[in-house]
Amino acid sequence: KQWYQRRVRGAHKVYLANVWYSWNRFTDTIHQVLKAEWTNKQEDINGYWCYLSDRFGFLSVKLLLLSFLPMASYLAIFKSYSVFKDIFDLPTKPHTILPVVEYKLFHCLPHQILSRRWNTGFDMMAALPYLLHFILPLLFLVYNITFRRRKSVPLIYQYLWCCGWTNIVAVCIQFLFPTAPPWFNDSAVFDEWTEELISAAPNEAAFQRIDALLGVPWFKNLYGKSPLKFGSFPSLHVAWPTVLLVHQPWINTKVGLLHVLWITWAALYSSHHYLVDAMGGICIVIAVKLGMLHIWEPFSSYVESPSKTERHFTRLLSCSKAV
Repeated sequence: KQWYQRRVRGAHKVYLANVWYSWNRFTDTIHQVLKAEWTNKQEDINGYWCYLSDRFGFLSVKLLLLSFLPMASYLAIFKSYSVFKDIFDLPTKPHTILPVVEYKLFHCLPHQILSRRWNTGFDMMAALPYLLHFILPLLFLVYNITFRRRKSVPLIYQYLWCCGWTNIVAVCIQFLFPTAPPWFNDSAVFDEWTEELISAAPNEAAFQRIDALLGVPWFKNLYGKSPLKFGSFPSLHVAWPTVLLVHQPWINTKVGLLHVLWITWAALYSSHHYLVDAMGGICIVIAVKLGMLHIWEPFSSYVESPSKTERHFTRLLSCSKAV
């Protein structure tokens, strides 16, 4: 019996030794496979890193983050509208003075003239720049990095800086002086005794026809999520292409000017903005750009020579001072 027990214990030890040996061989094999795979991946990662460094090494991450700081501040301010409204008791009732100003300037309401004759083709033409508006800065950056490369480095920093400060100035005006867009002024019905709003057109205005045509509430979702309903003046839809125009736009200046005119027509045709809103957005861009040229901007030392647009702005400012 003792001999049998010793035999069993010996067999258990041999079994455990075999299991331990097999486990060590398995872990060694896994380790070698993972090590070889990691070595291959390291070579791939190094190859990708070399490609990215060669492709985008001319961009400074520090300067890129600095130039994006005003845009990030604008996004934080815009998303925190409800917080600022409660803290600073911002006005919520919209001003309806824009149609009065526009009629005194032009003796008509241009948006009503443009939106009177509508069709599906015009709706699609107006919707396209509005959909591109949300990714316009990214598209412009990709365009410059891809086609202009090192020549566009100061341009990228200045563009982001100008676009961010334009948005900050515009959103502060919209917070302090809320203005109703054309679709609201043209459709709102108020109670004559309490002056409470009874009904109004949807936020997407003329683009509700696009939603109905496609069967997808794109514009309804876009405008329904905006925390700021009454921000007609100034128009950032027109301001953003204007920022492109003053920073060496797509292809050439004529294409950039056409982009500004296109989005201006779309804003009026869709009843989202008045013409004075578009003019206000353009004036803010000009003011910010002139401030960058003649007051301060952190990227002036990276510009080898002023662009054609900057020379035009300098000439414009000198003429205004002479007057």
